[in-house]
Amino acid sequence: MEPLLPTLRGRKRYIAIEVLSDEPIQRNAFINAVSYAGCSLLGDFGFSKCGVSVLGFEDNTGIIMCKHTAVSETIAVLAFMTGVDGQSVIVRSAGVSGTVKGAETKYLKRLKAGH
Repeated sequence: MEPLLPTLRGRKRYIAIEVLSDEPIQRNAFINAVSYAGCSLLGDFGFSKCGVSVLGFEDNTGIIMCKHTAVSETIAVLAFMTGVDGQSVIVRSAGVSGTVKGAETKYLKRLKAGH
């Protein structure tokens, strides 16, 4: 199968996030919590239209990919999350970028530096 042309591919946005919790959160537990919160808030069909995917998650920071038309819904799902694996959490979105590199350099480095 040939790859899709760039004009036919869906546009993506990358959301840099920080999870505030007392203890470190595991990646798989975070992915399950995002799926559960998304299905609870938007329903299965609505959440599937957002195209949400967790690209990287370590040290309670990460990057979440979604479709460019569903950025506000994805941020709402993240704000809706109150617990991950029995721990109380607050998910803070640091910013939205059009590339993974932009999300890392603009937002994740600031989060890890503590600014």
